[in-house]
Amino acid sequence: MTSTRIGIDTGGTFTDLIAFDTSDGTVASLKVASTPAEPLRAFLGAIVASGTDPTDIAFLVHGTTVATNTMIQRAGARVGFICTAGHEDIPYIQRVNRQFLYDLTWNKPRPLLVSRRDCFGVAERITADGEVLTPLTAEAVDDLCERLAANGELEALAVCLLFSYLKTDHETALASALRERFPELPLSVSHEVAPIWREYERSSTVIADAYVKPLMQGYVASLAGGLAAADIDVNWAMMKSNGGLMNAEAAADHPIHLAMSGPAGGAVASRHVAGLLGLENMVTIDVGGTSADVALILGGDVGYTTSYEVEWGIPAAIPLMDIHTVGAGGGSIAWVNAGGFLQVGPQSAGADPGPICYGAGGTEVTLTDANLVLGHLDPDYFCGGAMRLDEDLARRATAAMAAGLDMSSLELAHAVVEIADENMANAIRMVSIDRGHDPRHFALLAFGGAGPLHGAAVARKLHIPTLVVPPFPGSFSALGLLLGDLRVDKLWTQSFRSDRAGPAEVAERFATIARAATDELRAQGFEGDCELRYAINMRYLGQNYETEVEVPPIDALDADGAAAQLELAYQAFHDRHRAMYEYVIADAVIEMVSFRVSAIGAIPHPRLARVQPESGHVETTRAVHFGGEGLMDCRVLHRRAMPIDTVLDGPLVVSEEGSTTLVEPGMQLRRTPEDVLIVEVGS
Repeated sequence: MTSTRIGIDTGGTFTDLIAFDTSDGTVASLKVASTPAEPLRAFLGAIVASGTDPTDIAFLVHGTTVATNTMIQRAGARVGFICTAGHEDIPYIQRVNRQFLYDLTWNKPRPLLVSRRDCFGVAERITADGEVLTPLTAEAVDDLCERLAANGELEALAVCLLFSYLKTDHETALASALRERFPELPLSVSHEVAPIWREYERSSTVIADAYVKPLMQGYVASLAGGLAAADIDVNWAMMKSNGGLMNAEAAADHPIHLAMSGPAGGAVASRHVAGLLGLENMVTIDVGGTSADVALILGGDVGYTTSYEVEWGIPAAIPLMDIHTVGAGGGSIAWVNAGGFLQVGPQSAGADPGPICYGAGGTEVTLTDANLVLGHLDPDYFCGGAMRLDEDLARRATAAMAAGLDMSSLELAHAVVEIADENMANAIRMVSIDRGHDPRHFALLAFGGAGPLHGAAVARKLHIPTLVVPPFPGSFSALGLLLGDLRVDKLWTQSFRSDRAGPAEVAERFATIARAATDELRAQGFEGDCELRYAINMRYLGQNYETEVEVPPIDALDADGAAAQLELAYQAFHDRHRAMYEYVIADAVIEMVSFRVSAIGAIPHPRLARVQPESGHVETTRAVHFGGEGLMDCRVLHRRAMPIDTVLDGPLVVSEEGSTTLVEPGMQLRRTPEDVLIVEVGS
């Protein structure tokens, strides 16, 4: 009987697996080293290492950073960009925004996902009213195809015609002709990928989708082939950036939606734990081997955005969970800048060769090396003992670097950890204080392999009173993969004005989008009743940027009910605008720029069993360095052996298979029956 549901999260350094047995509620987790050059090896290796019988696997969900890393490393396909004739320079003109307003030496980013010589114009034109100004003729299509064929080196095609979000006829006809003429080239079409109204953002998004599509199609095919070769016959899905799931075949067709696939799993799991503890407001930090991902939970839910950027100035307008990433992970490299100041990250040693203490050829001191030197990590119990750390290598390298800075080895290691902690705290300030939220009124949820190791210090820096360490923190994002639901987001763009558009028009538009979202969800195999969520992007007439406001299902109401709910939506926009900008324009006309419907298909989620202390884990002590306190003898407990609801005083080290929790002197720790660690940080 198939009873095991598996989540696999492939990161830059480690691949994490969670196996949930639906028959008894038990959960097993493990970590294996990622193999960036051969992702299938780590993917299948994790399943084999888990000991799960292939015939017992009922469902598998995968989260990956492959799409993100492909764009960051500029390792994607050579894309042919096809647009309305005369607009071939859209990817290069970009916006007038400047990252550094007063830096006269700053240059706008180059659109490295497409070359200018690979931008092709086709004779056609749709107006801003959705009318055909210049028809798309067969001659124009033939001429375009001849130019594309003459290029000969293109690996993918991206189509983005002017105002195609209003009238899709030209894009649809052109896409059909291109698929017939170039069946071997993956094709991305803007009204399918990002039907939004800003031409640059729409162009950039469809280019990014095409840029990663050949690789992601090969990646999904490779995993599917590997599963078949391993006799694992199972339906499997992938986590999207919006925290929803899509089946693997659909993921290969729309790979840009996987840009934040891995981190989204952590945000979904964080939302689950927040609900479990009854915490409405929480800030989360996921510290892995390469980066730290920060998100905010307000009112029990994670925020959403469409402002993902490949790098500054190169946007991808996709719906995603609002997650901020900084280069602060266990593999972050310590280095000295031209001014002689010590820095940590964003460069990372990654999985190969990794930190010096891995003994795999690393030569630069990393955050993991510093933590090992300070006694924060147990060299014999890294990844549950599956991987031994070489303490002598780390100490010698740290001592050599410290000598060049006229510091002791412990002083340097402590400085490296302090700088990394401050980098993480700054990331939290960006999503909290910079947006008007006081972190002192939040709890901090820390996970990832290194999150619980740094969580107490980060909470102390920000005066956050409570630190929460969830179950299976080292594989928490993989657990989140099993807590997601199938989700389809559909967007439609056309400006309605509050002084002209009536509730009937809005209701009709929502009904059309809802049908499209529901149909796509059904096409992915979901057969149950789906939940529909509605939102409108609004702004005051004359403003340049809009704000999304969730609204009730207006299309399901009668005329009077729809009118009343639309008025409530306008009021919600006023309230949101006041919260963001501290003013409203009560008598201004409101523009409704775009409409979104999310169709959510709920699937069974793990129900974690309550825990009891386990015997067989011996308590030990070791010398641990705590900042101003220096070296202290510290109790080392195994998480599984900890008593339930008993308050323990710090300093403490709590070890487990995928992570280590460090509790500083003066702090208190308890373990709940749900296996959540609660650390009272204090003032």
